[in-house]
Amino acid sequence: MEEQWLINQTKEPPDWFIEVVKQYNPTFKKYYGAQLLWQRGIRTISQLDSFINFHSYQPASPWEFGQEIRLAVRRLQSAYKNQDKVTIWGDFDADGITSTAVLWDGLGQFFTQKNNLTYYIPNRLTESHGLNYLGIDKLAQENCQLIVTCDTGSTNINEIIYAKARGIDVIVTDHHTLPESRPPVTAIVNPRYLSQDHPLYHLSGVGVVYKLIEAMYETLPSIPKQPIEDLLDLVAIGLIADLVQLSGDCRYLAQFGIQKLLEDFKKNRKQDEDLEWEDY
Repeated sequence: MEEQWLINQTKEPPDWFIEVVKQYNPTFKKYYGAQLLWQRGIRTISQLDSFINFHSYQPASPWEFGQEIRLAVRRLQSAYKNQDKVTIWGDFDADGITSTAVLWDGLGQFFTQKNNLTYYIPNRLTESHGLNYLGIDKLAQENCQLIVTCDTGSTNINEIIYAKARGIDVIVTDHHTLPESRPPVTAIVNPRYLSQDHPLYHLSGVGVVYKLIEAMYETLPSIPKQPIEDLLDLVAIGLIADLVQLSGDCRYLAQFGIQKLLEDFKKNRKQDEDLEWEDY
């Protein structure tokens, strides 16, 4: 059966909304921008302001993931206290790589990198996506006690059971399709458990792990030495590369991260210019 486009009926924005939109751009002469915003459900001054200016947006708390993120933080606290060996299980696409990097830098504030914190990215050609038995065996031999997945793992039921049998707990962070019932994990943080209109629902893997790191920063605030905002450049790259819907927290994190990328670019360019002058 041939698919057909379903075109929404055009909805005309009221005059007051057109005038408010014009205030953001004095040269704005036609109403099409206002109409597009109105069609997208942006129909109040506060919604418009937070859409255009990310500093006005109030991001959702990581604790809105509910009991699952509390279970994840509790296990990570225990790992920190007992100096367990933690492995980040990543993925090989852009979202998976940036998710791995965010966990590496974020959890690296709590665990010693390369000692208590390592990472594992499956070989695309020989292992494919998700958890696998050979990788779990390798980590068990290295005395791994906790796996934290990113951008993967929600439906790897058999592999999760196998990891548990090898003495490895599993925290799943993911945004892909959920299994029919909760997997036998220590915790599963996945926005698909939320309602579709929730501001966290469309997060990609990198957004989910950022929220997990945010929860860790709030739980153990005296430990991190680097501001969590330093991770947002990676978050923006992963969100945009994964083509998620840029609304709610997705849009906020992407805008914030792009701003961070621009600041880093300007800073690095100035350093390069200063070095060039020193050559003279």
